[in-house]
Formats: sequence, structure tokens, C-alpha cells
Amino acid sequence: MLRPQTIQKKDERTLGIVWDDEHESVYDTTYLRENCTCAACRDEWTGEKKALPGSLPKAVHPLTIDSVGQYGLKIVWNDGHRTGIYTFEDLRKLCQCSSCRSLVPAVP
Repeated sequence: MLRPQTIQKKDERTLGIVWDDEHESVYDTTYLRENCTCAACRDEWTGEKKALPGSLPKAVHPLTIDSVGQYGLKIVWNDGHRTGIYTFEDLRKLCQCSSCRSLVPAVP
């Protein structure tokens, strides 16, 4: 499993992760928030998103980012959301660079 070497807040709306294979992923924070996989954000049976894309405020951003064991990150968002855990596997799948998009399908 790939793991982050560094996690950096690039600016208020951008998060960067350098992975242990030297790849750098850059994430728009609204995109990450829209792709939370917790039970409040996804139907537990179908996996369908409960919030429509574009329904979150554009100014949504992380207040805190903490490690969860050796497998993920817990992000507390300024919109009050705090229940999601972003596994490293899911974060890598969410990378929007052209090389990652051609290798791994995005999280639905």
C-alpha cells in the first residue's frame, strides 16, 4: 500500500501529498469534501453520494487533518463535517493527474 511521505496545505483550498513512490497528488479541497465516503455522505448500501456535486460551499476547507492509524486521514471541515476517514488508498484513487486517472478509476 502506498503511504504519504509528506502532507502539505498548499493554500486555503489546495492540499498536496507526496507519496512514497515520489508521486505528488494535488487536491482541491472542495473535491475532497465532495468525495467523502462516510455514512453521512454515501448511501451505505449503494455507495451513491448523498450530496449533489456543486451543492457544497466553494469555500469549504480543512480545519484540521490528523492521521488515523497507518491507513488514512481524518479531516475536520469548516462546514462542520467531521465523520469521514480518507484512506490512503481512496486518496490515491482521487488523484486527478493524467497518469493516475489513466491507471485507476476514480472513487464513485
